[in-house]
Amino acid sequence: MKKNLHKKNRGFTLVEIMVSLGIFSVAMLLVVGGFIRSLRTERQSSAFTYVNNNMSIVIEQMAREIRTGFNFCINGNSCPSSSVLSFVNSSGNTITYCLENGAVNRIIGSNCIPGQEITSSKVSIDYLTFIISGNQDDDGYPPRVTVLIGAKPKDQSSSMYNVNFQTTVSSRIIGA
Repeated sequence: MKKNLHKKNRGFTLVEIMVSLGIFSVAMLLVVGGFIRSLRTERQSSAFTYVNNNMSIVIEQMAREIRTGFNFCINGNSCPSSSVLSFVNSSGNTITYCLENGAVNRIIGSNCIPGQEITSSKVSIDYLTFIISGNQDDDGYPPRVTVLIGAKPKDQSSSMYNVNFQTTVSSRIIGA
């Protein structure tokens, strides 16, 4: 009778406990590692969605004004650099878009001086390039402005990737 009682009270050996704790620890490390990676991926995805939304707004604002503009780069002269675009808008004001300190600025006037930043403070602009074509007087074609922008989040964990945007806008005014 004592022999059966001894078998019922028997517990796990130290080796069995150590093996089960080791397996449990490895499983938990895998689960926690996957969870941390998914959080990092979600943050990066959120940052890039923010950059995409902000750049869509910036490009739309520029395109709306370019569409009704004329005299790109002051009567067809070349702009001071490919990252500066000056033109006369529909209100008769000279508007300049340029890259300044990692942000796209909109200035009323022809000089690229600190103006109104139209990009978010959470977005860093790597490059801004304007390519103007069809800007000759009396050629019968409207001017076309191609806008190239490279942007990334200012967040350090997401800033190693660059998002490139490109659009071409045609002015509605021919030969102006």
